[in-house]
Amino acid sequence: MTGFLDRLAGWLSGPIEPLPTAPAGTPTAPSIPAISADDPRLPETSRPLVARLLALIAEIEARTHEDTLMISAATEVRQMRDDHLPRLVESYAEIPPSHRAEIFRQTGRSASYNLNQGFERMIARLEALSRSLAQEDLDSFADNLRFIENRYGKGDDPLR
Repeated sequence: MTGFLDRLAGWLSGPIEPLPTAPAGTPTAPSIPAISADDPRLPETSRPLVARLLALIAEIEARTHEDTLMISAATEVRQMRDDHLPRLVESYAEIPPSHRAEIFRQTGRSASYNLNQGFERMIARLEALSRSLAQEDLDSFADNLRFIENRYGKGDDPLR
């Protein structure tokens, strides 16, 4: 019997892949992306963007790997890494170079410019996701600072 979240995930984006399990205390290695910044199909201008995108993915995967409550973030990042990024690169690479000028005629921008815009949108989403994940840590730190101030910062302690 599948649970509600499994059915919901199936409707939205396909089944949720279970997180890899390992013995307690043994971290599992994150999956290797299908695309690298050195991919020969990428234009030179795209390589730094792909490197940034992959670094953000690795950072978010490391954070979400430790917390099963972050399954939606982990699922989104896996989809981006395993499906959306490779599909974007493949669709660009499948356009014969002699026909890429047609993209410019249709959009007023080169195919590589449009490709980079796609990467930049993905990077913006990952940066927003990273900020969102960091917010819990920021809030926890602020709470701890307030506690320390309340506990040790006031002069009304009669034992001082």
